[in-house]
Amino acid sequence: MREFFYDFDPLRCGRCSRPQFHRGLTTLGMNLSDAEAEILTEYFIDHGPKVEKPAIVNYYKFCDGVDEVFIEGNPDPLLSASSPGNTMMMSFVPNDFAEEEQVMHILHRIAALCRTRGVHLKACFTDHSDISVPHPSRPNPRRGGKCTMPQFRRSFPFTKDFGENDINIMMERYRTKTGDFHYQALHNDVSAVTSSEPPPFPVSPLVLRADHTEWGHHSLDPIQKLKSKTVEKRIRLYEHFQDYDPLRKGFCTVGQVKAVFTLLNLGKEINKADFDKLTYAYMRDDGLFCYADFCGDIDSGFTRPGLEKEPLANVGMPDASSTAAARRNNIKLHPERRDQSALVEEKIRTRVRLRRVLMKPMFVDMDRAKRGFITRNQFARAMGSLGFSLTEIDVGLLSGVYCNFGNHLDFNYVDFCKSVDPPDDEVEVATQQANAPFIDYRPSQYFTTLGKVASQKSGIDLGGF
Repeated sequence: MREFFYDFDPLRCGRCSRPQFHRGLTTLGMNLSDAEAEILTEYFIDHGPKVEKPAIVNYYKFCDGVDEVFIEGNPDPLLSASSPGNTMMMSFVPNDFAEEEQVMHILHRIAALCRTRGVHLKACFTDHSDISVPHPSRPNPRRGGKCTMPQFRRSFPFTKDFGENDINIMMERYRTKTGDFHYQALHNDVSAVTSSEPPPFPVSPLVLRADHTEWGHHSLDPIQKLKSKTVEKRIRLYEHFQDYDPLRKGFCTVGQVKAVFTLLNLGKEINKADFDKLTYAYMRDDGLFCYADFCGDIDSGFTRPGLEKEPLANVGMPDASSTAAARRNNIKLHPERRDQSALVEEKIRTRVRLRRVLMKPMFVDMDRAKRGFITRNQFARAMGSLGFSLTEIDVGLLSGVYCNFGNHLDFNYVDFCKSVDPPDDEVEVATQQANAPFIDYRPSQYFTTLGKVASQKSGIDLGGF
């Protein structure tokens, strides 16, 4: 209600003058006499040193007093407001039946059908009573909530769900003295037995199927996992731990270890059990984590500790085998299943060798991201396009061997092609030469371009030899 008084109070002090308060009450639509308006005005007049005339009537208190009707016992008056035609039950009383339970059963069935099918019952009959012009089909008053019995039979939306006996019971219960049907009373009774609670929100919870597969990472040490991942990403751990150790003591808390793993995106590589095992292995008696020893063990994947003391030691660079634990996660197969998959591979290898089928380009076309992996369904389609009639069991056996990315979907077609279609020795040599660094041509020191022995700097002619 305050918006009706804001035009008289530009400074929003909450007060206005007497005439302005009277005009605000008139704008609100309150038909009050002069005496009643004067009584309200006198009641809400403020007194005090900060009250400046003529703005002495506190309309804030008046509005708060009126708004209490929306707070006490009626938090949402819009939901509790009566619907149009809801008060018509005062002039019509449904007829009583001896079998009241049967009548309530029919009403509950109608309410359930209206709720499940989204039918507004009253709207099915308003076309017969809301005609704006006189018409022979409207013998009752306009918007009177009544229609004739034949109109009820034609417009009732659940005729196929109720028998003739049930429809006759409803017609007898809501029959008026003039022989019409009071559909408004039926609508009110159905609304009374219908639950006002909103329908439950549809949800689709994710229910994952239990996976009893044993993966290679389950038996892998967490130190080995993190070492392979740091070698693959070329990560330096020591500096990140030193940010939490200003005194360079070589220790930090377990929470700081978790923060470092999160910053380096290593937390997803190990689960909670592996993390607890890792922290327990490097934890001191007082609960601090010795990150110095941990970083020393991780950095051993790059080089050998104390190499400066062994000048003749030959240390190799990290290769693919160093990062294999981080890049691949193989399934632990039973020996019998592995033999079956080997038999399927041998059949494919024989056919590829006899018919010289070029397999890898078909897989590369499906690998748009050039990851070296395709899905299991794509592998089945590619093998079908190449003329290999593999069953679902054969595809499952091969997937158990070559789905080595930690899931059952990504199929490693690169390893599969190396197994069933290995390159020749000449191709291997050509590939190595193509990938080798460029070496410029240098002429021979001992022979000329004509094939003769080249003369040395001493001037001795060795042509006779």
